[in-house]
Amino acid sequence: MNDLVSQPIDYTDDVIDSHYRLVIAAAKRTRQIMEGHAPVGEYPYHKETTIGLAEILGKKVPILTGAPAVVAERKHREALRAARRQHEESLPPSRGYARESAEAIVADVSVYQEDPEHASPEEADDLGRDI
Repeated sequence: MNDLVSQPIDYTDDVIDSHYRLVIAAAKRTRQIMEGHAPVGEYPYHKETTIGLAEILGKKVPILTGAPAVVAERKHREALRAARRQHEESLPPSRGYARESAEAIVADVSVYQEDPEHASPEEADDLGRDI
């Protein structure tokens, strides 16, 4: 069994000040590792969650609190939004992503549904028109 997570986690105030902050910091570091950041150091663990927790407890990564943490989180979220926008703009329209407004698409479809030139004789009878 993994000795880091099978035993109660002991930490001191110089590492982190509360269990809540420990969970949040370990979760954020785990997400970074899962997104491709390299772990700091070598660990006998295989799971990203255990590596993230070990890095926090071993003081291998800095933990930001207060205003610097808010600024760093805001910059990270803006970078994610910019990357998402860039990805969406790079997708070709043929992948099912509509570039037109919904009203324009509905208008185009309704023209073909109600146009007697495109209707078969049976459809023209249903519409009450002669072809």
